[in-house]
Amino acid sequence: MPFTLTMLSRSKLIISGVKSVMLSNEAQLKFRLTSGIVTVSGEGLQIVEIGGGDAYVKGYIGGVAFE
Repeated sequence: MPFTLTMLSRSKLIISGVKSVMLSNEAQLKFRLTSGIVTVSGEGLQIVEIGGGDAYVKGYIGGVAFE
């Protein structure tokens, strides 16, 4: 199953295809996806809403990395 990552701005991000949250703090969020792992780094990061495989993230997004 694929995943999608939609950046609405440098401070809003939606990730679809999320299986679980591996790490969550203000500087880094790590999600297990259906096809790997994605790490979001930045400042003041928070998961505003999560459910149904979607996660809505707010805060300054400095980078996104895939494993």
